[in-house]
Amino acid sequence: MPAWVNDSRPFLDRWIDEQHLDRSRLTRILDGLEVSSWREPADEDAVQRPEVLLPGLTAQPWWDRRQFPWIADLEAGYSVIREEFEAVGGLVPTDAVRHPNSGNLAEAGDWNAYYFHLLGRSYPEHIARCPRTMKVLSEPDGVADSGMCYFSIMGPRTHVAPHCGFINARVRCHLGLVVPGGGRMRVADETRTWSEGRAIVFDDSFEHEVWNDGESGRAVLLFDVWHPELTTIEKRALAYMMTVWKTFLYEDD
Repeated sequence: MPAWVNDSRPFLDRWIDEQHLDRSRLTRILDGLEVSSWREPADEDAVQRPEVLLPGLTAQPWWDRRQFPWIADLEAGYSVIREEFEAVGGLVPTDAVRHPNSGNLAEAGDWNAYYFHLLGRSYPEHIARCPRTMKVLSEPDGVADSGMCYFSIMGPRTHVAPHCGFINARVRCHLGLVVPGGGRMRVADETRTWSEGRAIVFDDSFEHEVWNDGESGRAVLLFDVWHPELTTIEKRALAYMMTVWKTFLYEDD
């Protein structure tokens, strides 16, 4: 099992004590960390194999858009989001960084990110430059604290290798911004494509991989939201743990 799973557990125990919480309200998280302390996801054959697997949550690779009422407003905001994306540089944003997983996942090509949020860390300058995008994103639950939110930019002829997100506590949305031909994403055993101005929702704890076989860049607005079956107190605890896990998983840039 990844060492960081066990190394992070004392942080949660201390937080629970400081918040004077009844541990029974966090059984799902505590049980998930306990099981994850001895699992070896890399050796599992399952298509869903995050390092932290919380029990009892609905698990499906692709989610029905109708389960997320905010998608209508997200798609209605496509034109202003696209406008702000272009204003910060579009496919070549000036403040984008190489995606932190690019080195071990991008088998070919370039994969860059213009971050708004990363595991509880916000990027105020980027947020200030895209106020209308942030307004559109104020409705979905967990954009700022459930995981990641960024403009995801893949260069031409880029392939992101099969991988699983580290936890099943969130689901992920992509809003197509710039979609050339030759782009596609596989989640578990189903492959789909993007459309500009249309959202897709999937569980990134399932194995997934991405291709941009086109001759120009591909861009989506990527963001996580809390799994809809989590309780309020579970989301509070996990929001805190995201900031802890960031110190183990990503170096500050």
